[in-house]
Amino acid sequence: MEKFDVIVVGAGVGGSASALQLARAGLDVLLLDKAKVPGHRNMTGGVLFGKYLNKYGLSDLLPNFPKEAPVERKITDHIVYGISDPSRKTGSYKVKSFSDSILAKLGIFRSDFSTGSDYTVLRVKFDRWLSRQALAAGAMLATETTVEDLLVDDGKVVGVLTPKESIYSDLVIDASGVTSTLVEKAGLRQRLNPSDVYHGIKHLYSVGDTEIEEKFRVEGDGFKALLFMGDFMKGVQGGGFIYPNKDSISVGLVVSLKSLKEGAIKNLHTWGKPLDLLDNFEGHPMISSYLESATLVEYSSHNIPKGPSCMLKRPYSNGFLVVGDALGSFVKIGPMIDGMRRAIASGMMAAEICVRAKRAGDYSSDMLSAYSNLLAPIYKDIRAAGRDSLLLENRFSYNTIPKLLFKYDRTVTEVPCELKTTEKRDAVQRIQDRTSLLNYQEDSDYSHIRVNHELLDESASKPWISLCPVNCFTLVLDKGVFTSFKDLYDYNRTLLAKEPKDDGSIDRDVADLTRKEIKEGRVGFDHIACVGCGTCGVLGPPDAVQFGHELNGNGVMWKFG
Repeated sequence: MEKFDVIVVGAGVGGSASALQLARAGLDVLLLDKAKVPGHRNMTGGVLFGKYLNKYGLSDLLPNFPKEAPVERKITDHIVYGISDPSRKTGSYKVKSFSDSILAKLGIFRSDFSTGSDYTVLRVKFDRWLSRQALAAGAMLATETTVEDLLVDDGKVVGVLTPKESIYSDLVIDASGVTSTLVEKAGLRQRLNPSDVYHGIKHLYSVGDTEIEEKFRVEGDGFKALLFMGDFMKGVQGGGFIYPNKDSISVGLVVSLKSLKEGAIKNLHTWGKPLDLLDNFEGHPMISSYLESATLVEYSSHNIPKGPSCMLKRPYSNGFLVVGDALGSFVKIGPMIDGMRRAIASGMMAAEICVRAKRAGDYSSDMLSAYSNLLAPIYKDIRAAGRDSLLLENRFSYNTIPKLLFKYDRTVTEVPCELKTTEKRDAVQRIQDRTSLLNYQEDSDYSHIRVNHELLDESASKPWISLCPVNCFTLVLDKGVFTSFKDLYDYNRTLLAKEPKDDGSIDRDVADLTRKEIKEGRVGFDHIACVGCGTCGVLGPPDAVQFGHELNGNGVMWKFG
């Protein structure tokens, strides 16, 4: 029976960092990934910070990465803006840089995140490169390999189970991301819920190099990343970002999934899908000025762990360690997004513990518990982020503070603008436009998502429909099929407007009818256009939707990530 020293599940930045360290130490390591090519399933909209802690940053793992890796732009400045909705009365909007606000001066709000070695990356390129560094060091890589379960013998993890075979090892490192099912199987975490995750949604636009130089270049060799808070979120807690790449820009949102869920049924008339919020953000005059000559080339979405809520209290068991997003090592404070360097650091730390265990011939929890000691600085970060999030991750911060600044801060700038009409097409058409840009290898015979239609139909709010970033879940009514509650609201408003009321109660009647039909309707499901975000798996009762992973490399394949 073939047996490895370590099996690493997931060839993202955390998994490949682990595999590289292990191979350098002479261990026999197998790196597994469900995609055809590492990076095909990974996406980000952020900056990879090159330095972190002492000896656990990417700069320590690969000192020459800025010259050798497929990095995009060096980021030296992070600028955080509050922007108001354009006013039809004044024909203008207000903007305020939080970086020079009184909150920043008081130390409450930070935007000085740079370490001097920070770069935007596109995950398809970068993850492929990083996994190749592990291979060059001696690791083995098997792609199109989905790990379905852990092999356990006498209370110890002894390998993994794939659809094709059982593979054995002394140790298993789970680097399979926020949608990991292995941490639950190992008994280290219960199923996640909306309070435990953020939802990220992103457009990637092709833009000329000259335009990026003109709009994002700062002094020296650096570029700026732009972060936004304001009315464009329609009451949902979250913010927007724009990051420059070599010949493209990443534009997107990161929002609280709990807030998104609560807003979906409350604000029927305002938005119906996450894409509506993204479109609203991009339609703002300040944001649209960066997109004047841009061409949309990719649409992507994924869940992100909310570190203070889901960081594992015990990141190990007999023969098993957890790193990266599966561990929950992600920080978001206000608009600042920071997870990749912690994934790399935890991957390097896990590898260090594996080497110690190999030398001692001891793979027990007692031996592996030293992993928690190495992770102590990351836990400290997560706790600090939890405290800061009480101040910055709430409705007051996202909605009230910008309004107060716009009203009372004399340094707020008022910018004249042209008011544009919003797109009228329904969510089905707009999302199909986006998914048509994507590459899929479809598996019509196997669904990685199992649904209990009875439980879905019983739900009064049916959040799977409104929160799915694509069209996997639909509301089925006698009058038609809807993927957006706002589309249903607009349809009902057209119907009821034919019988106008003198008391002006039509809005209330439309909302009441729409909620009644949402409650009474049936839920349709089709997995074919899934982008693997994992959102449906954390909504509703645990048995309503069980989210798994595609087999044999099937599913979406990002071109950029």
